[in-house]
Amino acid sequence: MGNIKGLLRGPKFNGKHSTVIDTAIRMVEAARDNARVTKIALGVITPLRAGQPHLKFTPVSGGLKMQVRGANAVQIFWLYTTEPDAVVREMEAEWSSKK
Repeated sequence: MGNIKGLLRGPKFNGKHSTVIDTAIRMVEAARDNARVTKIALGVITPLRAGQPHLKFTPVSGGLKMQVRGANAVQIFWLYTTEPDAVVREMEAEWSSKK
């Protein structure tokens, strides 16, 4: 798990929790740089047995729940946006482009 210096700074980030699983760092950077995402809230990290990384989105009131599964953990992020469909397309394209 990493905490890349400066990654979680700025007006889009909410809260004091500052740990991101390694697999999710690229996706958090993509959300941070996405003009359609107005705020990002980091959620819990749940340790899991070894498995394949994957990305999952669930629409919620005010935006999206983004679940990033790494090799040994899963982390939830809340992305605030008024354009959830566009954000999902852009984030999935980012996930696919650098696997």
